[in-house]
Amino acid sequence: MYILGIESSCDETAVAIIERGEHSRVITEQIKSQIPLHAKYGGVVPEIASRNHYEVIDQLTTSALKQAGLTIHHIDLISLTQGPGLLGPLIIGLSFAKAIAYANKIPLVAVDHILSHIEAAFIDNPEIEYPLVSLVVSGGHTTLFYQEDKWNTQVLAKTRDDAVGEVLDKVAKFFNLGYPGGPILDKLYKGGSPDRFKFRFPKMSDGSDDFSFSGYKTAAIRQQEIDAASITPDSPILKDLIASFLNSIMDYLLFKAQWAIEKTKPRSLIVSGGVSRNTLLREKFTGAFRDSSVRLYLSSPQFCTDNASMVAWLGYEKYIKYPNINYFDLRLNAYSRALFKNSGSKFR
Repeated sequence: MYILGIESSCDETAVAIIERGEHSRVITEQIKSQIPLHAKYGGVVPEIASRNHYEVIDQLTTSALKQAGLTIHHIDLISLTQGPGLLGPLIIGLSFAKAIAYANKIPLVAVDHILSHIEAAFIDNPEIEYPLVSLVVSGGHTTLFYQEDKWNTQVLAKTRDDAVGEVLDKVAKFFNLGYPGGPILDKLYKGGSPDRFKFRFPKMSDGSDDFSFSGYKTAAIRQQEIDAASITPDSPILKDLIASFLNSIMDYLLFKAQWAIEKTKPRSLIVSGGVSRNTLLREKFTGAFRDSSVRLYLSSPQFCTDNASMVAWLGYEKYIKYPNINYFDLRLNAYSRALFKNSGSKFR
């Protein structure tokens, strides 16, 4: 069957067409990035994001169908991101998907954005075994999950403050390096010494296992204030600071993943989300799990950042697993916050 996927949770409009069933493949993916629109602000402006989604979503869908050699009448299922994310952009995607579904009598399935990031690893790795631990790292989310199976998910730890990608963006903005911060800092890391500056792993005062990243941001800024005369955008010492900063953050993520594995004894570990494209992260995790009994799966780079293929992939799985849901219900609404509120909570 052919599935049309729609993703509009933040600043990228994405439309994908995949085939599942006898064949499983991504046929085409169309993504319109909004980075040039938001770069001068150093972050995503929700009103601008919503307007751009509205302007391009129909064009992307038409283009995707044409590239796939299909018409809307060939589509058997529409899958879209329901949340979490920015409410305005989510409503644009939801309204568009509802309209297509209603006009063409196509079932409509809504999926969770964070769970879609976990599902992204399955696109190229259908052999992944449960139970598994997944680490989702992006601009909006840093969360460790345990899954007994695809539809039974427990939160092991989540960030109490900034997500890791958000911290990378804020540090890059502070040093006037550009936006988005992740790819920029990734390049700077290669020219610096990761041992010059010391960053400590955060510890929660209440003994929680949750993440915290705001201290990393504060420490980097404070170091600049101490060495203001020597740390400039063109100075070698800035590269050392960035390298040390990134090295500690990636070690922290690895430490937390290893803690989760020790706690739950899974068969597999998935690392996904936009930050999982980071070169250092991939090197550290690959090295740490090379000889491990736990198989490591890193999402393919093209499926790390927000995309509609992962949304369509998970939509198909949900449609097959729960055939008795009313997939013609147009009362669907978007949600901006994650379905889970606390570490230890379970959700589907």
